[in-house]
Parts: sequence; structure tokens; C-alpha cells
Amino acid sequence: MSEKNVLIEKVGRIAYVILNRPEKLNALNGDLLHDLDAALEDIKQDDSVSVVILKGNGRAFSVGYDVDKYEEPTVTDDRDNLEVFTRRWLRVWEYPKPIIAQVQGYALAGGTQLLACCDIVITDEEATFGFPSLPLGGGFVGIYWGWHVGPQRAKMLDLTAGSRISGKEATDYGFAAKCFKKDQLEEETLKIARGIAKTPLDILKLKKKAHNRMMELQGFRTGVMFGPEQDAIIHTAEGIKLVHRKIKELGLKGAIEWFNNQEV
Repeated sequence: MSEKNVLIEKVGRIAYVILNRPEKLNALNGDLLHDLDAALEDIKQDDSVSVVILKGNGRAFSVGYDVDKYEEPTVTDDRDNLEVFTRRWLRVWEYPKPIIAQVQGYALAGGTQLLACCDIVITDEEATFGFPSLPLGGGFVGIYWGWHVGPQRAKMLDLTAGSRISGKEATDYGFAAKCFKKDQLEEETLKIARGIAKTPLDILKLKKKAHNRMMELQGFRTGVMFGPEQDAIIHTAEGIKLVHRKIKELGLKGAIEWFNNQEV
């Protein structure tokens, strides 16, 4: 197994960008994100590639951000750090070539921000999409969902910690464009990519820009750029501090069990 965090493979005019931390279910740490940026930049300059397929190696697309030891930042530092992530996802959204996300296994939390900024999501019908198991923030991940599933479903899922839906449900909700049986996912995603790649690259770039412009007119960029401020404010809430105390006291699994066993 290669030690690279992101792999690139080419099939004709299609380039696979493969998240490659399978032992960590492709959790998003600094090294992987740096390598993802570099891989996409390399492919951007390669006019022999018209379409990107983004997928994860192993049992997951990505389970979201790697959880490090928590250190409480200032509100300003927290907001600034969160904006770095947001601007990265906007670069994916703005990427000049179509990006198709191929999802198997788990796509959770920050991993769904990445998906929401891809152009097309194709999923295994049994894949699992969802939110963190503990309420550790808000206004950062869920707002990406609203663009695809609508405000009611986004609220229902985001306001319930640990929400999960299947790839089939994600397709029915509009978060994914199509779903297939697990053993058909690779072939069918490649078939879709090849269909897109038949269109000349200059036309693809202009078509994608036109679709993105409509989302901009509806406020997509402004909305997601609000996320860092909202999340940084929520991180100062007493409820968030309580959850972090429980994690420190009980460990992550114990804190999840405590949360789920609360009487309401």
C-alpha cells in the first residue's frame, strides 16, 4: 500500500483522485488536505483530463475531520481556522473541471462538506451519510446540506446529533444524483464520467461556470462563508463546553453513550 495520502490514477480523459488513509477511514487531517489540494492543482493544469472522479480507498469515502486533542482557541482564531476549511471547499466548488464524487461506505460530517462542493455525487445505495455523533458545533456542516436536501430535511438531520441516512435515501433527498448496487458503483460512475468527458473541455468549463453562477446568485458563497462565524460562536456555548467535559471525563465512546442515554 502506498504511503501517499492522495493517489492519482488516469483512465483516458478521466482522472481518479483517491483519498488514501483507509486505516483511518479517510479522516481529513492536514497532510491529506494538503495532498488533495496538490493533486487537484496538478490535474487542473493537465488538458488531457476532462473529468475528475473523487473517491476514498477502503471502507469509506471519508468520516470527516480527524479528531485531535481539543484545545479551546480564541473566537477569532477559531473563526480564522474554520475559514481555511471553508475556502478549501469553495475551491473544490469553483474547480474548472467537473468533479464526480464516488461514495462507498461512510461519508460523514466534514466529508459531506467536500461532497456538497462536488458537481455530482454517485453513491452505493447502502453507503452511510450523516452528521457527528455529538453536538460539537453548528452552522458549519449542516448549511451545506440545505442546498441539496432543502431546509426541513437539513434541519431534521443537523439538529439530531448522529443522524444517518443511506445512499438510497441521500439520492431520494437530492444529496446524490444516482445510486447503484455496491458491485456496480465503480463501473456506473466511470460510465457517467465518460459520457461527460465526450464534451470538449472548454465547453465543460463554461457550462460548469454557468451552473455555479446560478448558485452564487442564490447566495451559496455568502451562506457557506457565514459558517465559520456561526460555528466559532457556537463553540463558546455552555452546551459545547459540557460535551467536551464529558469527552475528557468519559472518553469519546463514553461521551456518546452518555449523550444517547439522556432522558428528555
